Amino acid sequence: MALPDWLFYPLVALLAGLLVLFSLQYWPGNDRVAGPFDGLPGDGVEISGRQLGLMQAGPGLTAQLAEEDGETVLRAAAGQRPDEGVRSAGVFLALPERFGRAYVGKPLVITMMLRAKGAHASPEALLTFYTINGARSASQTCKTGPQWQPCVLHYTPRPPRKKAVIDYIGLWPDPQGLSRSVEVKSITIRLDTASEQAAAPAPRQRQ
Repeated sequence: MALPDWLFYPLVALLAGLLVLFSLQYWPGNDRVAGPFDGLPGDGVEISGRQLGLMQAGPGLTAQLAEEDGETVLRAAAGQRPDEGVRSAGVFLALPERFGRAYVGKPLVITMMLRAKGAHASPEALLTFYTINGARSASQTCKTGPQWQPCVLHYTPRPPRKKAVIDYIGLWPDPQGLSRSVEVKSITIRLDTASEQAAAPAPRQRQ
């Protein structure tokens, strides 16, 4: 069931919009660096390292960067179930509007590299694609363990009901809401070219 706009939008739209506009421009204490959304939407997106700090946590969840085995990861936990409390996209990444517009009607493959280890490791996580004023994907349930493994979601965004196109990729680190955690190593978004080619009409042959 789609999240009500009056619950979802006030919580994340303003923060995420400002985040996309400003956070990609400057990292604290550093000069301007290339951001993950500097390229063309069709070239895809890859986010890792300190860029994972672009993900934000909704109410009842936490997300923080951590150094693990010499690399930067995002550690995320959920203290409530997705259907409890104030609704949100979980720990979410907002896409710039030009990416959202470019992806409407395009089959996408969203991949998060996840693992969960330690005494408070979550055994599974949910990955979901949201569009404000539009539809959302079904949530992909991914089992997690101490080794890095991909959590993959296939989805074709639908046109929104209103003019603005604001998309989010949401991770719910613990569907049971027991404050267990998962770690994120990377996020990639790419066009599913195989699905596009399969859906394309065959060229007409000349008689």
